[in-house]
Amino acid sequence: MYTALYRKWRPQTFADVIGQNHITETLKNEIITGRLSHAYLFIGSRGTGKTTCARILAKAVNCPHVHEGEPCNACEVCKSIDAGTALDITEIDAASNNGVDNIRDLREQANFNPSETKYRVYIIDEVHMLSQGAFNALLKTLEEPPAHVKFILATTEAHKMPATILSRCQRFDFKRIGAEDMSERLLYIAEEEGISLTLEAAHLISRLSDGAMRDALSIMDQCIATGKEIDTALVGEVCGIADRAYLADTAGALLKGDSTKLLQVIETLYENACDMERYCTELIHFFRNIMVTRSVKNPEKLIICSDEEMQSIRRYAEKFTLPACLAVIDALQQTQAQIKAGVHGRTAMEMVLIKLASPDMDARDESVLKRLAALEQAVQSGAVVQAAPQHIEAPAQPQAAPAAVEPPAEQPEHPAEEPEAPAPVSEATPPAPEEQDAPEPVAEAEPEQEPALANLRQWPEILQELFTRNRLAWTILNGTTAKAVGNTVIVYGTHPSIADILAVNINAEDVLAAANGITNAQFTKVISAKDAGALVGEETPAQGGEDPLEAFLQKAQEGGIEVNFK
Repeated sequence: MYTALYRKWRPQTFADVIGQNHITETLKNEIITGRLSHAYLFIGSRGTGKTTCARILAKAVNCPHVHEGEPCNACEVCKSIDAGTALDITEIDAASNNGVDNIRDLREQANFNPSETKYRVYIIDEVHMLSQGAFNALLKTLEEPPAHVKFILATTEAHKMPATILSRCQRFDFKRIGAEDMSERLLYIAEEEGISLTLEAAHLISRLSDGAMRDALSIMDQCIATGKEIDTALVGEVCGIADRAYLADTAGALLKGDSTKLLQVIETLYENACDMERYCTELIHFFRNIMVTRSVKNPEKLIICSDEEMQSIRRYAEKFTLPACLAVIDALQQTQAQIKAGVHGRTAMEMVLIKLASPDMDARDESVLKRLAALEQAVQSGAVVQAAPQHIEAPAQPQAAPAAVEPPAEQPEHPAEEPEAPAPVSEATPPAPEEQDAPEPVAEAEPEQEPALANLRQWPEILQELFTRNRLAWTILNGTTAKAVGNTVIVYGTHPSIADILAVNINAEDVLAAANGITNAQFTKVISAKDAGALVGEETPAQGGEDPLEAFLQKAQEGGIEVNFK
């Protein structure tokens, strides 16, 4: 009868337990010195050796031929414990025996002396599943057990344990088994079993098992059943995960912003029955490796992979910036949580990858950081960065009312915010708000009047100057248009964060400095279009282009009609 690998290769001595030397050495020393505790609590994630160490400890405290803290595994006591027939060794699954009556039965049995061994040993697995009443029933016995009784409790969720129980046990925390140690163990078992297992496949299995040796052996068992040589392709096929080439294709498509390629990759994986949650997990791990490679000088110490895969990771680490990696990982982790919560995996992956490939569709801070990182990389590489075309601005046409904010070239000494205006226009312009600190007007204009809303045609040059001062503000304002009224700049655009970015003093100061430097003006305030309603007398449109208020004023001025804003 075939025995599963994780059962066949369960460690029989402390020396066989891998990745838990800090625990096994302590337990062996206690056995050697005879300073045994009456209760032990083993805490750790699944497959890390909690129950295995509990059984080895049960053998070691009862073995008559114990040597250097290790059971002999040859005497009748060790054999009966391994076979599960020892009357004095009791294993209880607290998940199905969690009531008060179960613990009362245990307490009654504990009062009897052992029949075959030196100690009665009670191994309670998943002890956190006990009810509150059961914990209360166990408490007194656990605190002052008979001299011939040892308790070994195991749990994966220590935070669910009552403090009264924790304080009465000697606690041992089991770590996740390292990928390198696990790979060595898998290669050893494969050699002993006569199985062909490549080093790359062992590394992949180790990563997929997430520190659980039992899970790793179960994956290898599945691969053995195919009768083929175990390589990364077979492991990926058995586990329903993406091949490494798919991960590289995904990273390349994200780098190029190729949404079509991303959808094709997902389509191929979906048709081959690849699990989308596993695919998402592998992508997170891939970009984690890129992040590590960009962050440390010797990433090989922190990344377990083949030389070929390491070359691929280094290649993409040169192209992806650290903020971009962080943004990708964060978005993928959120998607992973959504898939676990029941969201359709394929749709969720398509949405997140398209968003990552088209950051202009995403207004989150992470997306902004990614775009900034791309701009920084372009600047460092010597590429010419130009402001995006102002596609939402209406075509600039000569206006009948000269309301430009830039001063005449022959009069640089005059402020730019009060340009010279003909008499008919000045009579129709609205009075300046009382709270506005208006600069000194030129002689031809009346002090209480200011020019009508006017297109700021130098806005693209202002944005280019802003890029050198404040890239975060530039990212939000790129693609906008601007108009001026008096000493105030009004910004038009569709991005939802324009008002928020301009509300930050340092951002507003940088915008004003860029505007004043390009136009030689003295602007003192910059606001978004949605906040400019009170300034222009009515709600200002959120889009750039022809302003209805400006058109109305122009027609009124041409007809000699005075417009009162009160």
